[in-house]
Amino acid sequence: MLFSQAQQYDIPLNYNLSQEVLVVKSNSDSLFHTGQRPYNQWFLSKKTFDNTFKDTSDYYYDATVLLYQKHLLEIHKKDIHIGMDLLLDFYLGRKGGYDFSEVDGKVSGNSRGFRIVANIGKNVSFETRFYENQFFFADFLDSIMDARHVVSGIGRHKSFKEIGYDAGYSMGSVSYKINDQINIKFGHDKLFIGHGYRSLLLSDNASNYPLLTANFRSKNQKWFYSSTYAWMQSLTRSLTTVSTEALFKRKNGNFHYLSFKPNSHLELGLFEATIYNVYSDSSGIEKPSPTFYNPIIGINTAVEGLQNKNNSLIGLSASYSFRDFQFYGQLAMDNINKIGFQLGTKWFELFNLKRNWVQLEFNTVPSYMYSTTTINILQNYTHMNQELAHPLGASFKELLFLYHFEWNRWFTDFHFIYANRVRGDLRQFGENILIASDHTLISQTTYQNVNTYYWTIEGGYSFNIKTRLQVFGQVTQRILNNLDNSNANQKDFFFQMGIRCYLNNYYLDL
Repeated sequence: MLFSQAQQYDIPLNYNLSQEVLVVKSNSDSLFHTGQRPYNQWFLSKKTFDNTFKDTSDYYYDATVLLYQKHLLEIHKKDIHIGMDLLLDFYLGRKGGYDFSEVDGKVSGNSRGFRIVANIGKNVSFETRFYENQFFFADFLDSIMDARHVVSGIGRHKSFKEIGYDAGYSMGSVSYKINDQINIKFGHDKLFIGHGYRSLLLSDNASNYPLLTANFRSKNQKWFYSSTYAWMQSLTRSLTTVSTEALFKRKNGNFHYLSFKPNSHLELGLFEATIYNVYSDSSGIEKPSPTFYNPIIGINTAVEGLQNKNNSLIGLSASYSFRDFQFYGQLAMDNINKIGFQLGTKWFELFNLKRNWVQLEFNTVPSYMYSTTTINILQNYTHMNQELAHPLGASFKELLFLYHFEWNRWFTDFHFIYANRVRGDLRQFGENILIASDHTLISQTTYQNVNTYYWTIEGGYSFNIKTRLQVFGQVTQRILNNLDNSNANQKDFFFQMGIRCYLNNYYLDL
């Protein structure tokens, strides 16, 4: 990706890649705002960009230059610079109930795609990607994908060889710098608000959606403001149609984020999201409320409230960096009785080792947060049956530990996640935000305590710095203990090896 002349590219949302940017930033006095991702090259210093995306090693053969440093195809003509790549993610492994002695099936992924990135002059950049995918998942993921009718983070699926999934994925955006203070982006993409691994405000857990984003940065760089308009949908078919296949019911989203950074250590953010009703069973598609077009943070909540048919969410995000440490947190409010929060810390370059960090994070969200009443169920905080914030939905407490180490292109990652959930019966009332918070069966529901323990360790070797081409191996175990119904306990174990272009996040650690 990314030529040295380019100025407007979005850095891929991959979490490890974002942390590489922060490692360099933590050793500088930069006023770079880190609370909204994807990061744009517009905000990055040359030092940060070069450290993350330039390989300065000497290679003596065209094949090794292509393998490690360059796009598959590059075109440079005057002010036009284009890069093209083939993208792949192939892995194969086995799954079972607990350990190697119980292995009883396969897990695999087969993704083929392409990417085009371009810089036109100094002010315009664009990127487009497309993937075709087939998957065979571990059992616990099968149950989630089947219930939601989507592959998490990708989109709707169809059956593949009876027990597999076939799903396409596309993204693309055009980024335009109006001046040194204003950047406009439109395309088919997603956002992440926060400084952690998870977000309680807005994450990249769901599939991509059409969006238009305007970013503003003050001349002294202490203020950053972003206003995003998004067009989303449910996976519920409309009742009124003139076509052979009814369209899905639509909804609009409006996201505002204001960040203040008085110095290189402290960053404070204010967030507002509103999901707008644009459909009724009687008339079909309707115009959104006029406040949908409002670009100013706070006005939508003041006008619509937190419990109107246009569902609003407000929140705070903060971080403080000191030497190699970062402390961060979030507070999210769906209404006065539904408040979630996050606390976390990161330690970069521990023991003076480059490209290595450790992270500890705690998240808690009350029951029925992000959901709505039956009459307004379309405006729940989801897109295509996927959570727009935390992938666990609601009604949970979560503690996670992450560690990443990299040396001479060799890397290892370790994740451990513990979650306690309170769910109502098999339909998971309170946890599943697709279910209305005033469902008629709630009063008859028996709630159960569920603990999940998830760990994964992977290692591998990185090749191309443009596409993040890697070979890797991974071992994962997930144990679900239902403290009130042992018959619902689950144990999953799987291991896999493969080759991938590691640009995206897929939150399968549930």
